[in-house]
Order: sequence, then structure tokens, then C-alpha cells
Amino acid sequence: MNEAASSVVVGKVVDLVCGVAKKEISYVCNCSENVEKYKNEADKLSSMKGRVQQQIDLAKSKGEVLLEGVEEWMKKADGYTSKATQFTNGEDQEKCFHVCTLRRCSKTAIKKTFYLQQHQEAGKSFETCVSLPAQAPGFTDLYQRKNLEDIHTQKSTLKKIIRAIEDDTIQIVGINGLGGVGKTTLASEVAKEKKNEFAAVVFITVTQTVDAKIIQEKVRVAASRIMNGEKVLIVLDDVWEELKLEELGIPCGSEYMNCKILLTSRSRDVCAAMNAQKNISVNPLQEKEAWTLFERVVGKSEWDVTLKEVALKIVKECGGLPLFIQALGKALKDKEIRMWEVALRRLQAPVDGDVTYKKEGILQLKLSYDHLEDEVAKSCFLLCSMFPEDGNIGLKTLTHYGLALGIFNNPDSIHDTKDIVQLAVESLKSSFLLSPVDINIYSLVGFRLQQQEEELFKMHDLVRDMALFITFKGDDKFLVKSGKGLREWQPRSDVIKSYKKISLMENKICKLPNYEPDLPHLDTFLIQMNELSIVPDEFFRGMKELKVLDMRGNNISSLPQSLTQLTMLRLLDLSDNMSLSEISLLGGLSCLEILKLRRTGIINIPEEIGRLTNLRLLDIYSCGDLSYVTPGVLSKLTRLEELYVQLMTGDCNFLTELSELTLLKILHLRVWELHYIPKIETLIEFDIGPPGCALRLYKRCLEFSGYKCSWTVPIRKLIQLSELLTLSYIEDLDNILPDLYQEGFDELRYISLSYCENVRSLVKTCDLDGIQTSNESGPMKTKGKFFSYLEGIKLHRLNSLELLWDNPHQYISFCNLRSIKITDCPSLLKLFPISVAQGLVNLKLIEIMDCESLVNVISDGDEQTTGSEIELVKQDTNIVFSFDHIKLYYLPKLENFYSGPSIVKYPSLKSLLVSNCPSMTRESVALMIILQENMRKGNFTMTEG
Repeated sequence: MNEAASSVVVGKVVDLVCGVAKKEISYVCNCSENVEKYKNEADKLSSMKGRVQQQIDLAKSKGEVLLEGVEEWMKKADGYTSKATQFTNGEDQEKCFHVCTLRRCSKTAIKKTFYLQQHQEAGKSFETCVSLPAQAPGFTDLYQRKNLEDIHTQKSTLKKIIRAIEDDTIQIVGINGLGGVGKTTLASEVAKEKKNEFAAVVFITVTQTVDAKIIQEKVRVAASRIMNGEKVLIVLDDVWEELKLEELGIPCGSEYMNCKILLTSRSRDVCAAMNAQKNISVNPLQEKEAWTLFERVVGKSEWDVTLKEVALKIVKECGGLPLFIQALGKALKDKEIRMWEVALRRLQAPVDGDVTYKKEGILQLKLSYDHLEDEVAKSCFLLCSMFPEDGNIGLKTLTHYGLALGIFNNPDSIHDTKDIVQLAVESLKSSFLLSPVDINIYSLVGFRLQQQEEELFKMHDLVRDMALFITFKGDDKFLVKSGKGLREWQPRSDVIKSYKKISLMENKICKLPNYEPDLPHLDTFLIQMNELSIVPDEFFRGMKELKVLDMRGNNISSLPQSLTQLTMLRLLDLSDNMSLSEISLLGGLSCLEILKLRRTGIINIPEEIGRLTNLRLLDIYSCGDLSYVTPGVLSKLTRLEELYVQLMTGDCNFLTELSELTLLKILHLRVWELHYIPKIETLIEFDIGPPGCALRLYKRCLEFSGYKCSWTVPIRKLIQLSELLTLSYIEDLDNILPDLYQEGFDELRYISLSYCENVRSLVKTCDLDGIQTSNESGPMKTKGKFFSYLEGIKLHRLNSLELLWDNPHQYISFCNLRSIKITDCPSLLKLFPISVAQGLVNLKLIEIMDCESLVNVISDGDEQTTGSEIELVKQDTNIVFSFDHIKLYYLPKLENFYSGPSIVKYPSLKSLLVSNCPSMTRESVALMIILQENMRKGNFTMTEG
């Protein structure tokens, strides 16, 4: 290296060393200044921290959410300021002078100052904003789950709703039920339980006044998430009318199955109108469940005996409605027993202006009534409140009352009125203001005929209380004392004068006031099903406006003279007064439209009845002593639409007068001689036959019984129209087709033949081509095969019957047949050929007894089918029958149930009885094996034999 280069290098080294030395000297010389600067920056950070803390405190007071990083910044600021305090208090400085060099102390101050400045820079934004507005907690965040243990009704309903929500094929689920029954609770339970399976849950209470803009705003964010493919649950609670979801901004339809919609409504129809694929009704709680809920609300598990007795009665008054149970429980919780007893008395008292303890339930339910738009439905509903608590209400009875009171705008006929009432009742059922009465047809034995003919429904106890509350407050005031166990009725005239309707039905009243009650506005008086034997002559004088008078089910032997004063009366029911025989007095009731005398002691229909020219319905059915109808009476009643007549004995010439009744639509006629009956073109419903009582399952029933019948044109016309045809003891009958149906038929649903000695087959098929050909241009061409609507066949004691038809035929079908019962037909060989049996898709019951010649039930049919049919059978090697029940007994020659090469399956078989069929051992065992297999699969419900 030359000298010049060396000097340069040396110079740079010297400069570097001098620079470092200067810097180090600077640390030492400026130590105090650097420490002071550090202290100042620490003070600044401390002040900033105070300002940020103020922002934090304010945000927390508003419930706002702190920004991410705020709390971490505050934590670090605390650390920095704490260390600065220690340093500036002398501890660190002392260490600097006694332990470290001044250089190091100064250097540390500079370094920490830099960190303080950095942290202040990072916290500048927090001085003005440390939080975001708090998002309101969602419904599912706030909702507290209910304890549904031991409340099976709601627990099982909840499971049904959840299953529906989990079903990917279902988008809209409806929950419907009576007000206060727990619909909202169940919807809330579903939302809470399933919230984690949805990106969002939106709960909207709709109410009667729908504000579309508010709903749109509430679902706006959720709708966007749905459009982005996220899964969202929207609950629309308390829906009163159909909502157009698209107008509310709710994406729905097959493109948006990720959107689940849960509706609650008091109306099934509303849910149906909104296309709910699953509609689930919520029922009131059972008595034990109601008690469990009540105990939880009042917080008791141990009861004083007396208090518990009162409490149980209080719970019963709640009618199983959770809302009412909880309201009463909260009101009585921790109260003295005296208050409980007061509450019970108020609950059990007649509904009037004081409904303190029922207010919650009544006002809730009244919303459903107020929402009804149909005035007919409202009127029918209030009429239903006149019946006893838990009592059955009949559709026909309600129709007749309403018709007489003129609440239907004068429909053309009683039949049309019934349709109007049916619609009103369905509307009330849909809103749960009425509930159906389920009566199994087999339990009807022993019921009165009038009850058999009526569709029945009833009112929930609290709903009835609400209706009575309305009638008490309204202008059309009701006095309802039905089903109260009253033995007499002695009202004060000044109290009852304003009433328009009085119901005393189903009591034990044996005595009425022996004075004239002043009831100038009364239009309805119901006193049926009591123990009256006499009505004072003056009793009805003060009831000039009376339109409906129902006195059936008493023991009245004579009619009071004041009855003739009821010149406005339109309905009079005297049925079930067995001692009543004289009715001439009724001829003066010129406005009467409905007169019911069923099961009374009348022996004749006097000529005075012919003066009732406004009569639309006359019921003289089941009058055991009735034997004479005065000639000319019926022909004068030209406005008759419904006639019910039963004569056990006597002349039947009066039947010819039926031809004058051009408005007659319904005829129930039970007499010994039918050959007098004229052709009646207007009938839509009839039950015609000999005296007797049958369960009428169809609207058009015809029964003939006699050794010889005159097949007149009117009778043949009735046969053509009959849904149920019963023939017995008829000698001159060989078959049904074509003997009785020369013009074809398609109305027959059920046929019963018994003791017809000469019947060889139901159908003589060789003549069917002629019938079909003659009707090619008529209705038969389009109405299909014979017997295709037939649901039941009953054959008994037909000694000559060999086959159901002489040969299978292309015009015969039993596709709707549900049951066939054959007994005591000794010549019967076979029942169905396989070609026909394969069409028995709805046949559930086969019962055959005492047919000593029967070889098999279903035959292979080789000798009874056309070539094409045989080929069809042979191709189908697996045959499936849908029979549920098979009963075969006392059939000595029966070899097989089915005789053929095909494999037969019985997947629906539930019961099998094979008794005294000695030739059928092998197939009986095979059928039993099938039955056992079905039992293992859970299909079995009943077995016999």
C-alpha cells in the first residue's frame, strides 16, 4: 500500500472513531435532557390513555362493542407508563449513576422515548373512536327455554315441527291452533333449538295489522344472506291473513330452499293459503299436563289438601290453554287461600260483565272472533254458545235455527242453506273456534236417528265463555242456562225483558212460570231435553216475536193455547214428546217453515196441517202410532223441500200426492207399500224402504223387501240413482244386471242381497253388450265400467247363487271395492277370477262363511277368461293383494284361497281367521306364515282365530 492510500484509510478510521466517540460523549453529556424528554413523552401517553379510557367508559355505558386492539393498546400503555414512572422516580436513574454508565442511562431513555412515541401514534384513532354500535341481541339470544318435561302434548308437537324443519323437501311449515294454546312458544323453542344450524334466525311478530315496510326492513339483511346461499330461518308469528312472501322481500320457492319459513296462525286456512307444505295443529293440554304446568308457575310441589282441591278446579277452568294457565298461576301465586276461592267462584260463575279472572283468555280468543269477516260465521258461532258446555252441536240443527232466524239472506233452499252453514262451520273450525266431534260409525248404534244424520262439532269451554261474553255485551242479548241442572225457571220479568235469545236446554226443568213472561224482543226459546209435562196456557203470550221454539225431548202431552199467538214462529220442534198426540192446534201457525214431530205419539196427520202452506220441512218420522195421513194434506204443502215420513201400518195412498211437491229435494220414506210412489225428478237425497232403522252411510239409499216387486218406472229411476241398494225376499229377481239396470248405472256404492231365492249371479254378462251398445252415445260411454264405484258387497242366504257373474266381462270392474261379505250361499263355487282379482286394489276385507260348495276364493280363471286375459295372467308371475283382513269359516270344500301358478304376496295382511275349513290346510299355514312375517315388520294390528 502506498503512503497516500494509507493516509486515506487512517483518516477514515480516525473520523469513524471520532464520530462514535462524539456520539458516546453526547449520550453522557445529554443524559439529563434525554431523561426529561422521556418523562414528557410518558406524560403525554398517560394523558392519551386517560382520554381513551373515557371513550371506553362511554362506549360500555352504551353497551357498544369495543374495537379490536383497543384493550391491547390500553394494556401496553399501562406497561409503558408504569415503567416510565419507575424510571423518572429515580430508581432507574440511581441505577444509572451507581450501576451503569451515564451513557447507558441516556441511551435507554432515548430508546424508551421512541417506543412511547410509537404507541401514541398507534393510539391516535382511539381518542375519537374506540367502539362500534352494539348489535341488538337476537331473539334466540334472549329466549329462555321452557321446561316441557311431562307435558307430552307440546313436547310431541315440538318434535313434529322440528322434523318438518329438518326435512329438505319442506320450505314452509305452519303451526296453527287456538289463541293461547302455545303456538308462539313452540315456534320459539324451535328457533332456539335449531339456531346453530342456521346462519341467521329472524323472528317477526306480524299481528293483525300488517306493516310490509317494517317486515321488509327486518328481513333485509337475512334476505341478502339467503341470496348468497346461506341457510336462514324466518319465523312469522301471529299471521292472520295470507302474506305474499315476495312482496315482503323474503326469497322463497325452489331456488331458495336454503330459506326455511315457520308460520304460526290461528287459522289452518291461512297456512294453507301460504303454501305450507306441512301444517301442524297444536292441541290444548291434557288435564294432567295442565296441572304440571300450573304447579311450575305457582312454584309449588307440596299442597295443602284444601288448597289443592281448589287449585285443581281452577286449572280445569283453564281449558288446557297454557297462556290462561300461566296468567292465572302468576295472579294467584303466594296469595291466601281466600283469594284462590274467590278466583274459582269467579271462574265458575256465569259469564257477564265481570270477567276479571277470565279476561286474559277471553280477550285473547275474542281476537279470533273479531277477525272473522263472514257475518254468517259470526252469527252461527254465537248461536253455538247456546248449547251446553262440552255439548255436541249438530250442523242440521244450526242450519234450521239460522234459517228460521233469517241470518242467511234468504237462500233458495234448505239444502243451499246447509251448504252456507257448512262453509261457515269450516271457517270456524279453521280458526279453532269450533272443533270436530269424532264419532266412529260403529259407535252410532243406540244413537237417536236424528243424531245419526247430523255432522257434529263442539266448542272449547273458554271459546264458549268468550261467545257468551260477546252476547252479554251486545245488543242481541242471550240468556244461557243450558246444562246447569236447573229444576225450575222462575225469572223476574224486569231482568229478562231485554233478552232476544234464551236457552234452558238440557236441564231438569219440570215447571215453567204460570204467568205470562214479558219477552217482547225474544226470537229464540230453547227448552229441549228437560222434564216438562205441561206448559201453562198463557206462557207464550208475551213472546210475539218468537221465531224458533225447540221443546223436543220433554214429556209434553198437550199444547198450550198461547202457542197460537206465535204468528211469527218459523221453527217448531216437538220431537221426542211421546205423549203428544193432538196437533190440530198447529194449523194456525201460518208462518211455520220447519215442523218436527219425530218420535211423538201422533196417530194421524190432520187436515189442519194442510193450512201450513209455508212449510219447507215436515218431519213425522219414527212415530210408532202414526197410521194415517189425511188425503189432500201433503198436496197442499207445495213449498216442501224435505219430508221425513215413517208409517208402521196404514194406507199408503198419500204417496201419490208427492208428485205435487215440485220443490222436494230430500225424502226419507219408510212405508210398507212403495208401488204408490210417483216419479220425483227433483230428489237429491233419499232413504226409501220398509219400516225400520238402518245406519245410513250414503245419501241415496233404497231398500226393497217383499216376495214380489212391481218394477215401476219411478222405482227403476230410484234404483238408477241409489248409492246403497238393499234387496231382500224378492222372488222374481235373477240378477242385478240387466234386470234392474237396463239403462246402465254409475251411482251404486253398496249392494246388499238377502233371501232372494232365484238370484243365480249378480251380472248376466251375455246381455251387457246390448246395454253398452244402447248407451254408446249416452253417459255410459264416458263413465267407464260397471261396478267401478262399488265399495261394498253383502250377500246373504242366496241359495241359487253360483257365481258373481256368469262369465268375466270387459265392462266389469271392482277397482273401488273395499269389503265383501258372503254368508249362507250354499251353491257358490268361486268368487273372483284372477283377471278381476288383480284389479281389487282397494279391497281390504274378505269375509266368507257357510258356503258349503265354495272351492276357492280366487280362481286361476282358465275356464272363465278370454285368451288375452289368460296370457296376461301367465305373464304376471307375481301377484300382490292389498287385503288387510281375511275371514274364512265353515267352508268344508274350500281348497285354496287362490288356485293358480303365480306367486301371491299379501304385504298388508293384518288379521287372518280360518276356521272349520278342513280342505285348506296347506294354504292356511302359508297365509299364517305371511301374517307372522307382517307382524315382524310392524304391519300387524289385529288378529283373530
